[in-house]
Amino acid sequence: MADYKQALVKDGKNPEGLIVFPAFITQKEIDALKDFRVGDRDTFVVAYPKSGTTWMEQIVHLLAHNGEQGDKVLSEAVPWLEGAATRYGGLENLIKTSGDRRYFHTHFPLSLMPMFGETKAKYIYVARNPKDNAVSYYYHALSKMGYEGSWSEFITLYREGKVAYGSIFDHVWEWWKASQDSDNVMFVKYEDMKKDLAQVVTDVASFIDIPLTSDLLDAVVAGSEFSAMAINPKANLDWVPQREGIPKHMRKGIVGDWKNHFSSEETSIFDALYQSRMVHFGLEFEFELTY
Repeated sequence: MADYKQALVKDGKNPEGLIVFPAFITQKEIDALKDFRVGDRDTFVVAYPKSGTTWMEQIVHLLAHNGEQGDKVLSEAVPWLEGAATRYGGLENLIKTSGDRRYFHTHFPLSLMPMFGETKAKYIYVARNPKDNAVSYYYHALSKMGYEGSWSEFITLYREGKVAYGSIFDHVWEWWKASQDSDNVMFVKYEDMKKDLAQVVTDVASFIDIPLTSDLLDAVVAGSEFSAMAINPKANLDWVPQREGIPKHMRKGIVGDWKNHFSSEETSIFDALYQSRMVHFGLEFEFELTY
């Protein structure tokens, strides 16, 4: 079985529990974030990797800045919480960040989210159908995480939760459950963003209390369309080092690409897992769209 360098950190659920993280995010970084103070007006874009994090960051950023991209690249305008040890002047600098309204993004499972439920902070969770997510994650692992194995080897690791941030089924379900229990958590499906971006932008603006005019709506939708972001150097993450010959961070952004990768056997195994881990609890996704 092909493997690649990763870290193991405490999962925040029980003393012996561990979860896989990217190699450069160790227990030291997780422990340091215990000093991070969450404010009542903070907003967090949360997602399992490759579920639409960057897309939602762009929406939130444009809403917060009157439709203007500004001078900062998106990953600095909406900092990556747990990735701060190697960015933004270091973790200590991020921890000390103050401001009336702050915006962050994270891939944290609910159990590791600092101060969750202790403030009035808002959390926008983006979830993607797990088949398309698996495909997107595979290319991400190839390009930026040092993975050198095959698709068939990767999908086995993915099903078993042996990729960074653990099982998508645990991650999504826990945040979905939180959205059912708290008015401060908004659950958004990637597929709904593809179907009606303007409606999602409208809902997000309402959720984070940003007045939305028709002009601002038009500007945010235009600036967060996949085609616009793919050629926007402030938003497309092309500056992040990656392996040559592998598709860029913004690869396709479509629903249904899984059909080009899953074998019949892989589909059957995955469908059974999806039924037991998501559908059984009332959480369902669309795996293809008709326009």
